Amino acid sequence: MFKQDLKDPSNRLLSWVGEGDCCNWTGVVCDNLTSHVRELHRGNYYSDEYLNYSLYQENSLGGKFVSRILSDSKFAGIIPHQLGNLSSVCSLGLRSESYYWMKVENLQWLSGLSSLQNLDMSRVDLSKASDWFQVTNTLPSMLVELHMSGCELNQIPVGVANMTRLEVLNLRLNIIWDTIPQWLCTCTNLESLSLYLNLLRGEISSSIGNLTAIVSLDLSANQLKGKIPNSLGNLCKLTVLDMSRNYFNGSVSKILGSLSRCSSGQMESLKLSTNDFSAGKFQTCMPPYSFE
Repeated sequence: MFKQDLKDPSNRLLSWVGEGDCCNWTGVVCDNLTSHVRELHRGNYYSDEYLNYSLYQENSLGGKFVSRILSDSKFAGIIPHQLGNLSSVCSLGLRSESYYWMKVENLQWLSGLSSLQNLDMSRVDLSKASDWFQVTNTLPSMLVELHMSGCELNQIPVGVANMTRLEVLNLRLNIIWDTIPQWLCTCTNLESLSLYLNLLRGEISSSIGNLTAIVSLDLSANQLKGKIPNSLGNLCKLTVLDMSRNYFNGSVSKILGSLSRCSSGQMESLKLSTNDFSAGKFQTCMPPYSFE
């Protein structure tokens, strides 16, 4: 039934015939003890970035999204609410290969995924899901990664504050017209935060210094302004910082001075270009890294 809903021009599913043991079929992974199907591998054998378009078209599977499977990439259509019945699922990847091939009518089903640790809905059309902001409050607190880039979101989900184990938050390429909420800085386990290319405005609160676990911070291509707080120097694990393409002002030398307070010297990439900074005098000795 699953095979009938797919387009398979290269006959990858040629072995999916008969009524024998499906665990012997190509792309099917079963549990060694129970023989229950655990995984379906239907993608390219090589990373898409190494394939040209014609080869990708030739080797990819495509088709309509059906309620019996979890998938991403070439599938299209409305994501079925029946996914909410999969309470044991730990990782759910619904990333669309292109913008808005997949969409949702509502997100109530997310509240049923009680074991979820990783969720990727990047490039999924959420414009019809008027309940998305409320539903994120019901996402499990054990969530470790949340990717919702390019989904037309206009707010940072407040439910993030309840995700005490969250390490990765990716909200790139949305239309978030708001200030950075102070409650976001209470997510002290965050290691990676990307808010690239939104409509964020206002100043950065000094509470950003509470994100002491942060390794990568990307606030570039927004409408943020004002001085970057000295509390940035508390982020001693920071290796990648991108605040370019905003309206920040103040002295670059003071920013470098704040960052140099950490003895670890782990900074690898610092991007501050296209702002209103003044150079000042560089009086600090910083470790070598890419500086723009």
